[in-house]
Amino acid sequence: MPIQFIEDIKQKVGEYVFKRDLKHNNRIREVHNFNTAKSIGILYDATDIDDMMMVSEFANELFQSKKDVKALGFVNKNELTHHHMPMLQFDFFFLKDLNWYYKPQNYIIKNFLEKDYDILINLCTSNCVPVKYLAGGSRAKFKVGKYEQDLSIYDMMIDVKKDTLSALINEVKHYLNLINKKHAS
Repeated sequence: MPIQFIEDIKQKVGEYVFKRDLKHNNRIREVHNFNTAKSIGILYDATDIDDMMMVSEFANELFQSKKDVKALGFVNKNELTHHHMPMLQFDFFFLKDLNWYYKPQNYIIKNFLEKDYDILINLCTSNCVPVKYLAGGSRAKFKVGKYEQDLSIYDMMIDVKKDTLSALINEVKHYLNLINKKHAS
């Protein structure tokens, strides 16, 4: 009982700080598609190795099309495994990088948040609060994520029929190739 009470307080404080920080995120909004974007940030849950490999393949596709791509994965564990080795376009953070009310913080996260990506894609299919915090705090011009009721941090939300990572990636590819920047507003 007391542990749940403390967790509830942490969640409430985290929610309050998240909403407060969202009000101070003065970013420039601009619609981008895969043709117009030069830089793309990707957030995802990297706890599962299969999911990590799927996002890696997607990020590499974008990288091969001459985009500046950076993927930041959250590992919901107390330590990283040998699969989570940071590479040129892939970084990770884990439970140790969250403060007491679950706000992610370290220099990797700070650098990711300060970069002005043309597109930020959140590929979390679950309610991953630390990743959502980063999506909200990012200064990216065009934010894309999975549809969630009562959540207004994205410029484009995708409602997937199948709640899987592969379905979300396919829908993101479809819509970010379909959007015509000239007619979007």
